[in-house]
Amino acid sequence: MALAKVKGKRIETKTQRSKLIRQGAFIEDTVRVYRESIAFYIQVINQHPFGIDLSRDEMRKYYDELTLGENAKYPFTTLDMPRDLRWDVLATAVGHYRSWSSNYNKWEVSQAKRAARAKKKNKEHRPHKAPTLPTEVKDSPTYYKYSMYKDDSGFDVLLKVRVGNGWGWVKFSYFSYDYNEKDNDGNSFWIKGCPTIVFKQDGTCWINWTVERYHVATGGVKAQANERICAVDIDLDGDSICVLSVLEPDVNGEVIEVARHFVKGHNSHVRRRKSDLNRIAKKMNQTKVISKGFARTIYEKITRREVSVGWRIASQIAKFAHEHHCHVIVFEYLVNLRPEKGRFSKRSNQKRAYWLKSKIFHKSVHIARTKYNILSTRVSPKDTSRYNAYTGEEVFRTDSEIVMQFAFHSRENWESCMESEGYHPGKYAITPSLNVVHSGLNAARNIGMKFYQRYDNKNLVLVKG
Repeated sequence: MALAKVKGKRIETKTQRSKLIRQGAFIEDTVRVYRESIAFYIQVINQHPFGIDLSRDEMRKYYDELTLGENAKYPFTTLDMPRDLRWDVLATAVGHYRSWSSNYNKWEVSQAKRAARAKKKNKEHRPHKAPTLPTEVKDSPTYYKYSMYKDDSGFDVLLKVRVGNGWGWVKFSYFSYDYNEKDNDGNSFWIKGCPTIVFKQDGTCWINWTVERYHVATGGVKAQANERICAVDIDLDGDSICVLSVLEPDVNGEVIEVARHFVKGHNSHVRRRKSDLNRIAKKMNQTKVISKGFARTIYEKITRREVSVGWRIASQIAKFAHEHHCHVIVFEYLVNLRPEKGRFSKRSNQKRAYWLKSKIFHKSVHIARTKYNILSTRVSPKDTSRYNAYTGEEVFRTDSEIVMQFAFHSRENWESCMESEGYHPGKYAITPSLNVVHSGLNAARNIGMKFYQRYDNKNLVLVKG
């Protein structure tokens, strides 16, 4: 059952996916009847849309009078469907109809604007295709406790399913796992809610349990503006894909770096990705014909590896922030990255690198919030790599140790390098005062300072601890 709201607590929710061992065609028949019932109620709502504006109980009563009983205007064929499942069908149908109605209204407005523009330019108006009301749906049934499922032991459960022309209780087994997160009394933090039966395209059937737990309410990111944070710079160049810096302000307006960490091992992952992409490119050159499902096995292998690496790096970030008692994890707001046009191998590698960068952020947010109750946010990436975090001086970046040694030798050499090469990515960052810092670590410090300056009116200064 769902957790009740408690003052000072917030409810965190996630999904536990377990593979269901099917017995016969019970599940298939149940899902088929469920989806057909949704399509039936969508058509009923289309004829009588006034009921969707009523309260929940009045809406159920309104459509029950239209579909149930001897005098029903639209007789519901599956009269023996459990009440809770029928109400779930009705709620899902209402959601589909509201979505279609909203899209249709937007379509009418856009077509009126297009018609006005066409008339103004003396052109023929060619309307776009209008959104159509769905006649088939792919929704999955939600099972409510006691009425639709019971006696869950963690490995098997009794489900009420379609048996022939009626409904009955059938015992199913499923593969599950334990979160192993318990309090001092041995009670689990996570509480199971209502499951959903889901069919995948490969034919497998899954029972997805909604699990919930309490977390202490933090008051949001703004309330943590004066607490310790973990700033993260995600760098796709070099072996360290992520550079972490733990910062903490004091009452004097000074910010001190408490700890730092480099997430290494990225070069080997990139080499394996490029190797697989090179295999695909050779096959493309040999066959000259790219059909649907081409090199599917290799593509799936690359995708699985990217997902695995994303979870691994996100787990390291969240764990490091938790070990250093951080309240917020701060990232850069990079959402407009697009791969460059060019050869297949280079473009595909960039595309997957940017995808991995996005997944690291989203998975880190999920793990930190659900497991450690740590919030996450993003700041503007402007000038985070251009200036030194301590002095504010503009830096010259390079990957070449020879160029770095030359620029580090004198101020004249630094100015000569900056004038000839300008600003570009690189591992080494050299300041005009001839200090060399790691560009990723410097960017992480700037990201953290941007977070503090966004919420604090004082001129906070990063000092060396």
